[in-house]
Amino acid sequence: MMKLLQKWKKLQKKVKKKPNWVTVFQTTDEYMVHIYKLKLEDNNIPVSIFNQIDSSYNAFGYIYLSVPLKDEKNALELINNENE
Repeated sequence: MMKLLQKWKKLQKKVKKKPNWVTVFQTTDEYMVHIYKLKLEDNNIPVSIFNQIDSSYNAFGYIYLSVPLKDEKNALELINNENE
C-alpha cells in the first residue's frame, strides 16, 4: 500500500490538478476511469477526470482520476478492493 501511495504522490507533481485534490488512479483505458468514477461516486466521494490522451493518435498520454485530499485514503481502499 505504501508503494502505491508513493507512486501517486510523484504523479501528483506531474499532473495539473485542483488545489487540495490528489490523483488516485491513472490509466490509458477510458472505460476503467469511468468504472472507478461510478464506484467512488456511489460512496459519496467527489471525482474529477483529467484526460491527457492525445486526441490525434489516441496512443499517447494518460487519463487521471482525482479526489479531494480528505477522501484519498477511502478512494484508494475502494480502488484496491476492486482490483482484488
